[in-house]
Amino acid sequence: MIDGHCHVLPPELREPGSPAWEDPWFAVCHATKSPRFAAGRDVLAAMDEVGIEQAVIFGWPFADPGLLRESNDYTASEVKGGGGRLRGMATVNPSDQGAVAELARCQALGLRGLGELNCDAQGFEPVWGGGLRATLKACEEMDWPVLLHASEPVGHPYAGKGTATPAKMWGFLPPLLDEAPRLRLCLAHLGGGLPFYSHMPEVRSLCKRLWFDTAAIPFLYGTEVLPALIALVGSGRVCFGSDFPLLRPSRYRAHLQSLGEGPGGAWLAASTLSWLGDP
Repeated sequence: MIDGHCHVLPPELREPGSPAWEDPWFAVCHATKSPRFAAGRDVLAAMDEVGIEQAVIFGWPFADPGLLRESNDYTASEVKGGGGRLRGMATVNPSDQGAVAELARCQALGLRGLGELNCDAQGFEPVWGGGLRATLKACEEMDWPVLLHASEPVGHPYAGKGTATPAKMWGFLPPLLDEAPRLRLCLAHLGGGLPFYSHMPEVRSLCKRLWFDTAAIPFLYGTEVLPALIALVGSGRVCFGSDFPLLRPSRYRAHLQSLGEGPGGAWLAASTLSWLGDP
């Protein structure tokens, strides 16, 4: 089993008053009495609770390139200390002119993917062109998987919900996949519900070229959501992601049991590996 969605944060950015808290999206999402932050060892401990073998870690989608660089350095160091069980992704802001150069720097550090991009947090529009096009085309050339935050358009409000809804994704994804057909793109949080429109043939065709992760679904959906999703797009397009430390992997037990799968479900691991590009 692989957890494809875990956040880590350098210790020096965790306390209020640090530069991280000057980022409006970060401050809103962590404005509780007990904000949750994690190091690589915390990810490993949560994995061991349910028998997960590997995890993908990355920082926070800051808008500021300096904070992103600091987070990327920390992610790379935590990967090196993870005993081969942690895989790291870089995070960049596509609107920053230095984004592609930062991807190359992170590749030299041993990171192997891009995530989690967030248009609301980072101030870019999900429109195919400009810096976003340059960033994602670079990922295609590097054979890197990409994780993009998506938001459901209905339901209860919460800090960090965002506006990257299926309607916005629909305008952005077709030209992306036409011009970058080898890009392996996963939409977090079940794509904000995009695959549930797959009763429309054109949406079904698009979704079969994407992956969708399970991050935060215990907060959003009942346990019947995964069987419904798989009936529409197939099991090979669903990846397990916990959004740790927001949620521990153990919180997904009921959702996975609805599929007859425990946390070590082989098909979930296979679909996550296909997104990551591993054999």
